[in-house]
Amino acid sequence: MSKNIYKIPIYIAHDHMNRYEDFIQDIGGGVKAKILHLTLDGWIDAPNKSSYLNTYDTYEGFYERYISALNDLDEILKKNLDKFKLVRTYSDLSNALVQGKFSIILGNEGGKIVGINAENLEELFSRGLRHMQLNWSMKNRLSASQGEENTLSDSGISNIGEELIEKMNNLGIIVDVSHSSPKTITRVLDISTKPIINSHSGSRFIANKQQNLWDHQIKDLSDNEGILAVHFCSRLVLGENDKQSKIEDVITQIKYVKNIAGIDMIALGPDWILGNEERDSKYTYNTDQKNITWTKSLENSSCIRNIIDPLLKSGFKEREIESILYLNLDRFFKAVLPRE
Repeated sequence: MSKNIYKIPIYIAHDHMNRYEDFIQDIGGGVKAKILHLTLDGWIDAPNKSSYLNTYDTYEGFYERYISALNDLDEILKKNLDKFKLVRTYSDLSNALVQGKFSIILGNEGGKIVGINAENLEELFSRGLRHMQLNWSMKNRLSASQGEENTLSDSGISNIGEELIEKMNNLGIIVDVSHSSPKTITRVLDISTKPIINSHSGSRFIANKQQNLWDHQIKDLSDNEGILAVHFCSRLVLGENDKQSKIEDVITQIKYVKNIAGIDMIALGPDWILGNEERDSKYTYNTDQKNITWTKSLENSSCIRNIIDPLLKSGFKEREIESILYLNLDRFFKAVLPRE
């Protein structure tokens, strides 16, 4: 076994940790790049539950909260040009890796930031947006979410949504179908001219949660040359609430996806959202998730390398581990982001 395996660059497809100290922690853990989901289609850190619940049925405030968070991020980046890089092109990403800088691919968990007619997309693109997830926990003007599965409300993707996909493809913005309904995912796979991503998910055969994918969906995503990034949240790994997952459970998810569709579609999508004491208490209270946990020994980016030894012991070859940690997402970014 080569000792260099512990020095493999790590790219992650989904987390929410957006402070300076979070980025420093990422670097210490060996993470070289991540898609940063800066906000989501719900005001999770609203001052009270009533204000949070009101955001389910409105578009008010989403664009403004995103711009505010982006302005805060810009201030961090301006003060740390030697450490961090906002990725606008694939060349930015590859150059940052050579230069030893930490890369941030600017994204969002939900499409409400673009407004009711997608009028904000190009403005956000000019500010650096390179990823957008269509849905979070609720339907929006673009598409139906996982909550509409097997109901008459699962209308798939709307005409506005289809237009948005075309614009995202043309601009070089990553299309993410995590949390989207089955009809939405199927239609996006039909119409997208670029590979797409499911940034934090897993096998629904193992863990029957709506966010996870059935075998045929995994195969369809692989045929698209897309990415399934495996979640670290316990309930998504196990399919059970209020139970703690272990690294071996994440490995089980990875093995299953590999057996269904091969190693080349697998990445890591931890979805870390805890670690900011002020925000965490509001998030867990507003969303009724006080018992939410992440996989033991994979609770944050400082310990992400803990997954390497269990992968080796489970029979994964070094090249396969490199694919999971880095190469698959690098190939994906090269295919989707603007080149230069």
